[in-house]
Amino acid sequence: MKITSLTTLILLLSLVASAQVQVQRPTEIKKLQTTEPLRKSPVNVLPGTTAPAPAAPTNLTPGKDLGIQIKNLQYDPADGGGVVRVTYVVRNNGTEALDINNVSVQGYLDYMPARSTDPMPSWPVNGKSYYVAGGHVLSGISAILAPGQEKEGVLNYFNTSKNHYFNTTADYTYLLWLDKNNVITETNENNNFATARFRGYQGQYSPAVAASQYYLTNAFITIKTGADNKEKESEVNFRLIPAMTKDLNNTHNEFIGKIPKDQQPLFVNSSSTFPLNLFMSSTAQIVNPATSLASFNQNGLGLAVEYKANFLLDAWKIDQIELTLYFKDAGGAYHPTEGIKTIRFNMPANTILDGFGKKILVCKANNAMSPVLVKTVEKFSQY
Repeated sequence: MKITSLTTLILLLSLVASAQVQVQRPTEIKKLQTTEPLRKSPVNVLPGTTAPAPAAPTNLTPGKDLGIQIKNLQYDPADGGGVVRVTYVVRNNGTEALDINNVSVQGYLDYMPARSTDPMPSWPVNGKSYYVAGGHVLSGISAILAPGQEKEGVLNYFNTSKNHYFNTTADYTYLLWLDKNNVITETNENNNFATARFRGYQGQYSPAVAASQYYLTNAFITIKTGADNKEKESEVNFRLIPAMTKDLNNTHNEFIGKIPKDQQPLFVNSSSTFPLNLFMSSTAQIVNPATSLASFNQNGLGLAVEYKANFLLDAWKIDQIELTLYFKDAGGAYHPTEGIKTIRFNMPANTILDGFGKKILVCKANNAMSPVLVKTVEKFSQY
């Protein structure tokens, strides 16, 4: 029994020693490796649920509603107003998401022409006529604008100096019309228009352009009849001569016009305007040195009004004649500061044309386009 007890004691001591060795042995600790940081749970979000979507704007119109605003308009007069640059913002003001594919932004100009010979606005918008002035679509493919979302864009209107002459101190208005083709039927159409104003550039700069590159392309004569009218049966011929002195045996390089016999009377105390056109097809082109602005600035000009009275006693009293001259380059753009010249001849008292010795009225302007002479003669050799 003693031997057995001793054996048992030895075994117990051996087990205790073995257990002590295992406790002292170091344990290897592995770190958790992640490819992205751990994320915090959203506030007030229960485990197993997702965060709520951002709240939609509260100031939206029920249904579909697009609106447009002009952020800024840039108009640089340094090139004669070649480009108008408009930055605009389109906003979805409605509660429905909208596809803006093929939705247009169309520009218009609003102003009254300074001269009766200027082209008149002809594009109707809400019962008023405008000049069309550039445009494009917001997107050429499907593009969704969410409720409250905005899209900014830029519209460039080129060739302003070709279609308009802003060498004035007048104010002009640029109008943008959103979705003129009504691609999207909206609850509110009243906010589809935006306007911005700008001023003409008269007196702001002196352009360095060559007068020889600009030509007389259009000319008009306006005649104010005095107390004695032109009868319908009487004929009138007009000759705009590109020099103060010239052989008038031919009309080459002249702008001419005519009131044929039996066409129309010119009534007492009234004004009438007629176009003048460059004579003969061989010279009827823009690039024509004899009709360049440089030539007029060197040689001046003359106007001859030939009156072929129906009978000798048919007298015609003229109080005033006004010439309106349009100078453009080969591309059709106005000269920045001399694009339109107006020359007004005020007649001396009792300036009358008749069938006797006063058959031709001659008006001359010098190289500065200022009137210097008005007279009546019997024949062109007296020009």
